[in-house]
This record gives sequence, C-alpha cells and structure tokens, in this order.
Amino acid sequence: MIRTGWLLTAVLICTSAFAADRLDYPSRPVRMILPQGPGSTTDLLGRIAFAHTSDRLGKQLVVDNRPGAGGTLGMEIASRAAPDGYTLVGVAASMLAIAPHIYRKIPYDPLKDFVPVGMFVLATTAICVNSSFSARTVRDFIELAKAKPGQLNMGSAGVGSTSHLGGILFTTRAGITANHVPYKGAANIAALAQGEVAFVVAPLSAAMPHVRSGRVRCLATGGDKRSVVTPDLPTIAESGVPGFRFYGWNGVVAPRGTPRPVILKFNRVMNEALNSPALRKQYFELGEEPAIGSPEDFGKLIREDYEIMGKLVKSAGIKAE
Repeated sequence: MIRTGWLLTAVLICTSAFAADRLDYPSRPVRMILPQGPGSTTDLLGRIAFAHTSDRLGKQLVVDNRPGAGGTLGMEIASRAAPDGYTLVGVAASMLAIAPHIYRKIPYDPLKDFVPVGMFVLATTAICVNSSFSARTVRDFIELAKAKPGQLNMGSAGVGSTSHLGGILFTTRAGITANHVPYKGAANIAALAQGEVAFVVAPLSAAMPHVRSGRVRCLATGGDKRSVVTPDLPTIAESGVPGFRFYGWNGVVAPRGTPRPVILKFNRVMNEALNSPALRKQYFELGEEPAIGSPEDFGKLIREDYEIMGKLVKSAGIKAE
C-alpha cells in the first residue's frame, strides 16, 4: 500500500512536470507586481532575475512598482488579481513574514491568499557603518555603543522592514541600545553614506555601491557562514555576537488558485536563469548569491519565517507608525 502511494505520487509529479513543459505559457506579457519602490533591494535584484527569466520564457515580464504601507498596498492589489499566471508578485520577507504581525489589519492573508513560485535570492545581511566611524570591528562597535548608550542612530528601510528587524535582533543580542530612524526604502543606505545615521543592518547588496565608493564600511555579515562574495568579512556570530543569524529573502508568489503547471514552468525557467553565468556574475557584483529551489522550498521558508518574525516583533513591541 505504501509502495502504491509512493508510485502514484511519483507519477503525479512527473505528469505535472511534463504538463508544465508542454504548456503554452506565457502567450502574452506577464505583469510582475513589486510592492516596493524603484531602487529597493527587491526591485534591484528582482529586475535582474526577471530580465533573464523573460528572455527564456520568450515573453516580457512587465515590472509594476506598487510601494506603500510597508508593501501591503501592492500585496492587496496582487491578492485580487486573476489567478491565471499573468499577474505574479516579487516579494520580500517584510511583506509576508513581518508586516502581518505589525499592522493591526492587512487586506490579505500571507499564508492563504498566495502560493509560492520560487525564491531568487537569500539575501546576506551586514552591519555597516559610515566610513568615518571609528569602529573597525563588531567588538569595537559594541564597546563604543555601550559607552554611549542610546546615542547611536540606527537607520532602516521603514518600520517593520527587514533592516528594522535585523537591527533590533543585533542590538538585542549585543546588549546595546540605539535610536531607530526609519527611512523610505533604500534611502536608509544613502543616509548612512551621508553620515545621518551611525549604522544599519541591511542587505549586503544595498550597501555594496557605497562600499565601493568609499563612503560605507561593512564590519561583518549576518549569515551562519561567510559570504562567498565577501570572504574576508567575518560573520557577526564569530565577531562577538554568538548565535546571530539573520537573512533577508526575495522571491515570487502568485495569487491563490494559479494553475500548478504554470507555477512549475515559471519556477523551472527562473531557476535556469538564476543558474546562468551571466546572472550569477551580476548578483556577485552586487554582493549576493542567487537562490535556486522548488515552490515547496520557498513555501517552507515563508512559513518558518512567519513564525520567527512574529515572535521577534512581539518581543520588541513593534507597531506601525
């Protein structure tokens, strides 16, 4: 009986994959809603992935930026779209795993109104300071922060953003305090480069242009291992904050009810694009690595982060401003 069930599952998987390959999709341009503004990490990394995916699909992926209300505006628009595969959404962790715990009421259910298509990046985060800042290591930074409790400004991409949660996790684990200064999207990195804030815990890719210009210096990365893009940078965990691990992520979801063959085909083609030398080179130059996986892999990550971020938001008492 068990063997019969396993064989049936295998047949269904093969049949679905075959159907996806044979599917005449897309037959027209696909609208890709991005609930963040131009220049954001989701926009920057997403446009690269979508351009390469579009080339392989043979139809244009038309990016439609719909920022506002922490990404919930664009998500609401997407949740009401026809589930036919011609409206997809480029998402960040903040929209599905963080915002639902911060806003009193959002017009969509992050776990029920969308189905995962695939992830395109597991974004390495980093603690970065203005280049004129005296601290050169995480330990130096913590000592300085403890000597000036509550005097350092921490920039973020807005209340409830990935950089906000990453900053809270860092200050909590490091035993320091800081003043949170929220900005709109990528403006927090520009503010850091201009010296308006002392530090940020943000996607490495967002900081890299300013690192190359010499205006920003990153002290350590937030993954559980060193980034292959910046192997000389230690992790925050090995730099005096044991157990620290914080990633951002970006991927594609579709309105609930989108046909499974459509999801499988888009996932397969996007994975091919992510594995191409040209795309990998572009991502590496930005400080990121492409993430390749199945819809199920992405769905598991969304559910896990939804629980983890919920606990962090609650413990920190974060509420929408």
